Amino acid sequence: MKFERVLKYFPLPQFVSPRHIGMSFSSSSVKAMFLDGSNTNPEIKSIIIPLEKGVISDGKIENLKELATKISEIKKFFSSESFVSFAIPDELIYLFRTSAPLAKGSSVTEALAFSIEENVPLPLSETIFDFEPLGVRQLGSEYGADVVVAASVKKEVEKFSEAIKLGGLNPAGAVHESQAIANALMPKNFSGSACIVHARKDRIGIYLVRNSAVIFSTLRYVYEGTYEHNFLDEYDKFLEYSSRYEKEEKSPIKIVFVCGEFEFAQKTVESVSKKDLSKREVKLANVWSNVLEINEKTPSLSYEESINFAGPVGAALSNTL
Repeated sequence: MKFERVLKYFPLPQFVSPRHIGMSFSSSSVKAMFLDGSNTNPEIKSIIIPLEKGVISDGKIENLKELATKISEIKKFFSSESFVSFAIPDELIYLFRTSAPLAKGSSVTEALAFSIEENVPLPLSETIFDFEPLGVRQLGSEYGADVVVAASVKKEVEKFSEAIKLGGLNPAGAVHESQAIANALMPKNFSGSACIVHARKDRIGIYLVRNSAVIFSTLRYVYEGTYEHNFLDEYDKFLEYSSRYEKEEKSPIKIVFVCGEFEFAQKTVESVSKKDLSKREVKLANVWSNVLEINEKTPSLSYEESINFAGPVGAALSNTL
């Protein structure tokens, strides 16, 4: 339970709840965003540091020293801030739904550990994971927790933590990239199912969100052919999966939020609008949904720039939502 109405009058001291820089990584850049946590007139600072080819490849750090050097530039830019909450790249994440029995004396975490090797091609000892409860369902004569699990290779996530430390900052938390983006885009009062598309020049991420939790994600690299062709091909696969989910949960997708690099986000909106016609509302996202009232406050970033910062914004928010 979060005592939000009380805490805004009695905020936690900084040493208990330090302010965070939100950070995300790709093969071409490191993005960072600082939010001071104020709901009235938040301070917003952002930076993009370009990366040379090969520093990060397929979500994995290949040149730790070079990445740490780039992160040290981010430290200088933010000067007085030192804590980082970062987004783990989609390429490193295995996301799956499962159920864990609910019985007196049992541990959901321990029960889920047994399901890791069934769903992830890694030994449990080399894996880190977290989960989000979705609800409770009946399993025969007993009840179980319906959860979505995000698992990753331990050593790869530790490399990001090490790079942040070597860059002079303190890693304080991590969340997988698709969930970080959902944290930024999904309004707190949203219920039901939605689709998020994270559009970049060379990569397309498509996520199925139930209320505020990402329960399925798919990733497509764009190497050749038109962007629209690559996107629609992956979107068709996504719709095939989500149609099965909709029948099971009786929860159709109401809306498609699109974020990422503005040029390709626009192309995505056009493609979905033509394909879906009037089935779903399709729109460019608002990364400030859980930060400020965009009709009342003017962010320092332009709208076109802001939708490329969904990952850092959501990572910064991940410890407060």
